[in-house]
Amino acid sequence: MPSSSSSRRRRGSRGGRRGHNPPMPPPPAEEEETRDWAELPLDAISAILHKLDHVDILMGAGQVCRSWRGAARDEPELWRRIDMLGHAELFNEVNLHGMAQAAVRRSAGRCEAFWGEYAGDHDFLLYLGDQ
Repeated sequence: MPSSSSSRRRRGSRGGRRGHNPPMPPPPAEEEETRDWAELPLDAISAILHKLDHVDILMGAGQVCRSWRGAARDEPELWRRIDMLGHAELFNEVNLHGMAQAAVRRSAGRCEAFWGEYAGDHDFLLYLGDQ
């Protein structure tokens, strides 16, 4: 095991040379290209929305901009199997029943399955059956 005096000597010998040029600063950062998320192709937006929770789409992702809102609204395949489970904490904050109806409406009659808690009542089940 090296002695502490030899390790001090090594550390001191690296940066202590006279005439040693300090390292060059990094080049100035090029201006980062900004991307307009609204200009993503519809299939890319749809792929992103398919990875999100339906309540998240209704509350946020579907409201990003006009193109995202259109993709969330006009893509019935996105709403074929609607899962609104796990949002009981939102019961007193948002209208889960209205959100459930909006989700079923967006399915354009293609809803094959619906899971939800606090999202519907007897009338909603009738509405779901009519769709």
